[in-house]
Amino acid sequence: MAAPDETTQDTALPEGATKDWLDAQYDARAQVEDPDAIIAGWQDESRMVRAGLPPVEVRYGEHPRQAVDVFRGADAPRPAPLVVFVHGGYWQALDKETFGFLAAPFVEQGLVFADVDYRLAPEVAITDIVADVRAAVAELARRADDLGADARTITVIGHSAGGHLVAMLMATDWSDHGLPSDTVGPGLGISGLYDLEPVRRSYVNDEVGMIPALAHDASPVHAAPTAAGPLLLTCGGDEPGEFDRQQRLLARAWSALPVTILDQPDGSHFDACDRLARPGPLRDAALALVRERTTR
Repeated sequence: MAAPDETTQDTALPEGATKDWLDAQYDARAQVEDPDAIIAGWQDESRMVRAGLPPVEVRYGEHPRQAVDVFRGADAPRPAPLVVFVHGGYWQALDKETFGFLAAPFVEQGLVFADVDYRLAPEVAITDIVADVRAAVAELARRADDLGADARTITVIGHSAGGHLVAMLMATDWSDHGLPSDTVGPGLGISGLYDLEPVRRSYVNDEVGMIPALAHDASPVHAAPTAAGPLLLTCGGDEPGEFDRQQRLLARAWSALPVTILDQPDGSHFDACDRLARPGPLRDAALALVRERTTR
């Protein structure tokens, strides 16, 4: 399907974008041969990591999904920099247990790694999901001493819908949670969604149920960042063009921050998490982001 003409308006839909075109652009599962097998591989690897490095569960609410797994190596310094990961799944699928395998490369570097879960659509609205991840980070910050972690300038990383949620964490007034303004510092958005209007017009909204006003208010491109950054954005070179357009929209909207886009020559939506876990440019960039946070 041919791409519609690009628009010059910062957050408007590409000119001529139909629902069929948007459905194809945002259907990440259609871009790989067997997405279920990929997810099963993540789950198998996560079980092995969790067996060898049992996490501490931190709860931030009464719902079963309002929980965080915190991984910390026995030799990590106190306090160690805290990295928070927020999973994707279009706000309606997946869980923290699937992504525990991402903890290993960070823990090996002496970091504390927190893997956040949250309630899902259609049980709750996207505003509730944003509130959940904010509450999760706030609880981690309050309990940082017990976890051997540094409560300031927490690095946040998210994939897909998690990239959206990470951006919303970077646009949070932490005084509402009784926390310092620099609670969140650097961020990494991988294949994120930052203008929700085109997503609302796609099949994704069948379960998420956004109305126009909600999509606008929950879009990071319409929010002011509160974190100092830096912010690193990336997506796979083989992903549909909307994912690259989304990250460039946020880079323009948040030009007050130091924003870098890491261009990748290839890679699908589904191998992004593998690239974060394995040696290579994305993992190197993520670890450099944390190191930059520690030298600020």
